[in-house]
Amino acid sequence: MTFGRVTLWSALVIGLFVSLGFAEKQEGSLPCKSLDITISQETENFFVQNDDVKQMILDRGDSIVNQPVSTINIPELEHVLNSNAAIAEAEVYITVDGKMKIDVVQRRPVIRIINKNNDSYYIDDKGKLMPLSDKYTARVLIANGNLFEPFSKRYMYSISDIENNPQVKYKTLLDDLFQLAQYIDADEFWKAQVQQVCVNDDNDIELVPRVGDHKIVFGDATDMDEKFKKLMTFYKEGLNTTGWWNNYSAINLKFKNQIVCTKKS
Repeated sequence: MTFGRVTLWSALVIGLFVSLGFAEKQEGSLPCKSLDITISQETENFFVQNDDVKQMILDRGDSIVNQPVSTINIPELEHVLNSNAAIAEAEVYITVDGKMKIDVVQRRPVIRIINKNNDSYYIDDKGKLMPLSDKYTARVLIANGNLFEPFSKRYMYSISDIENNPQVKYKTLLDDLFQLAQYIDADEFWKAQVQQVCVNDDNDIELVPRVGDHKIVFGDATDMDEKFKKLMTFYKEGLNTTGWWNNYSAINLKFKNQIVCTKKS
């Protein structure tokens, strides 16, 4: 390669780096033009509103709009948002034209626990405890009765944390209730039919139906699919005879391959 070509290539490379450096400097001094917040509405929950997200950012002392892009700490903003108890995931980024985008996914509770001490909290769809909100009450399955688990003892662990970590030996009735709530949440019929869950003094789970004047003794979360299939068979037979299923005070699903019914006295 001749000296002239080397000089030309050197000049081009230097020019490229100068241009990139200038562009980076220009981008860094670019003021943030707007704050665009998108909150996932895949569920009917409204724990977090746009104004809440804005306030979380303002509480840090950031104005964002008109602030130079180079002075905005994106990782810190994401950390602040992801630390909120109602947020499952938040992503923050700045577009090439200087707009800050914030995409928020809310946590989705599947069951609300009310323990013996009247402490109340949710379990979300990831199996992690979630505090109640003073802004919104989720319409989910409610569980009460012989439950003593406080929020403070379990909130840092998810169900999968407990199952996969041998050092965390902390399985409780909450694990069974979470599995039950997941099953009911995934089935439109049972989601409409089962309105409440109660843990009795024998630590058996009982279901409270919307239709039918009876209680359903479910036991624990083992053989869950089989138990619901047995109950569905019972309902189908009962629906064929007017008022038949209202003749029973209790339907017991605990026993293998059978249903034990208690007639009203």
